[in-house]
Amino acid sequence: MSIKLGLIMLLSLVPIILLLFWVLYPKNWRKRKYIFGVSNRDEYKAQETEKSVDEIVQRIRKQALYITISSIIIAVALLFIPNTMMMMLIYTIYIFVVLFVCAIPYVKGNSEMKSLKRELGIKAKGVKVADLKSINASHALNMPMLLIPNVLTAVGMVIALLYDFDVIGGPKDNSLQGSYAATIMVGSFFFMAILFVLLAKMMDNMRNEVISEESDVNANYNRAKKKTWNDTWIQLSWLNTISTYVSFLMLGSVWSENMVIILSIVYLLATIVIIALLARKTSKLNKSYDFEKTFDDDDDFWICGLFYCNPNDKRLNVEKRDGMGATINMSHPLGKVITVIIVLALIGSIGSVIWAAVSDVTDIDVKVENGNVICHHLRNDYVIPLSDIEEVSLGENFEELEYARIAGTATEKLCKGRFAVSGDKNARLFMNRQVGMYIRIKTDKYIYYINDNSVEETKEVFNAIESK
Repeated sequence: MSIKLGLIMLLSLVPIILLLFWVLYPKNWRKRKYIFGVSNRDEYKAQETEKSVDEIVQRIRKQALYITISSIIIAVALLFIPNTMMMMLIYTIYIFVVLFVCAIPYVKGNSEMKSLKRELGIKAKGVKVADLKSINASHALNMPMLLIPNVLTAVGMVIALLYDFDVIGGPKDNSLQGSYAATIMVGSFFFMAILFVLLAKMMDNMRNEVISEESDVNANYNRAKKKTWNDTWIQLSWLNTISTYVSFLMLGSVWSENMVIILSIVYLLATIVIIALLARKTSKLNKSYDFEKTFDDDDDFWICGLFYCNPNDKRLNVEKRDGMGATINMSHPLGKVITVIIVLALIGSIGSVIWAAVSDVTDIDVKVENGNVICHHLRNDYVIPLSDIEEVSLGENFEELEYARIAGTATEKLCKGRFAVSGDKNARLFMNRQVGMYIRIKTDKYIYYINDNSVEETKEVFNAIESK
């Protein structure tokens, strides 16, 4: 399982690293709107200055290439970590490290280009945005075509709810029907569908970028750019819809943790391909327009060329300078709130993986005392009064039972939480999977499957329950 999960994470990470290199460090800077987040200008193409810019771009690109290759090599080396949870922990932290390290040359290039700009005494030129007509008139969102796949995803959500409420039969009636596993899985895709519609609307309403004194040129460029994004949102929505129904069909036929992982990796890789196509189309579009004039120069409001912080700008979202989507204005009141939420979410995601890793290496403990069966793992997960026990039995091999996680933890060593077990959709597990023997406890509310850290300790617990 460890090497399998590692390969999946590797296949997810490598395309992201390569895409970052391709987007952030293009070889030819002359047709780009921005050079490491600094506006491209006619002055940079003067003979002596052009050599300086060439030297900066090639040196930064070479540094980024070394980092990209090293990052991939390290990602391959992480495959040999034997413990699955430890691998997940290190890979999760490593992903954040890679995203940070891969951006270091870009930040350095941004600093050098700003220094060159100051040396040349370059100042903003051209006309102000407010002087141009029809600046907000360009839209390209095809809402009906966007809604079709997302409405189908919403229908899938309704079907999943009816399936779990036993109103309709699913692809194949199994122990997971009524457990809300289908609702949880399809619900995640439904959430993405809502997110796609909101983001598509936000991107389409973004203030148009000014590249020319001619309003028609601005309108055509922005319309073409937004059309490219419109196509991307539709493609992502169809991918999301297809994944919704595949996951639901899979739930009733070949459901397993491995199949969930495979579906997730296919979804991620397909998303990366769609984003890569977006980057390619955006690059081709930008090459077909002239960006020699600069309007409303705001280079200094871009921190490291990555983060936008302009208290004079009333917009919440602006286009990113790498050409891939939008980012928030951190000086906007709502932008400050979103920034805090993003930071907390990043800290929470790392913290949750650390907690999972600690849980996996911490032994469980089951004991009978004070009239209760106490299942302890970092805390008391289950306290089962002996007076509530209706039946108790000892099983030889838990892995022979048909079980699937609904909510909780499932690693190579630990199974804990709510599971569907042999037709029972509301079982509670507290198991060391490396110990085959288990105790089955039936109460009027739940059926528990528990064991301790060895066969001998599990038998001792069983005898203690029987005797009392």
